[in-house]
Amino acid sequence: MTKTYKRRQPKKKLPKMSKSARIYNRKRSFAEKFLIVMGIIIVLSMVISLVAGQLGGGHGGF
Repeated sequence: MTKTYKRRQPKKKLPKMSKSARIYNRKRSFAEKFLIVMGIIIVLSMVISLVAGQLGGGHGGF
């Protein structure tokens, strides 16, 4: 009697995706997530400081 080896299942074909979609949907490491969150926080703080400066009326606005 011959030994029957379990054949490895062929990998399922992934549906065609655009490069940007693949980059967006892939699993991100903690470092990448951290950088993305920090970037968003920095941008928001810059926008808030800009708005606060405008409302401060430093140049005779309202």
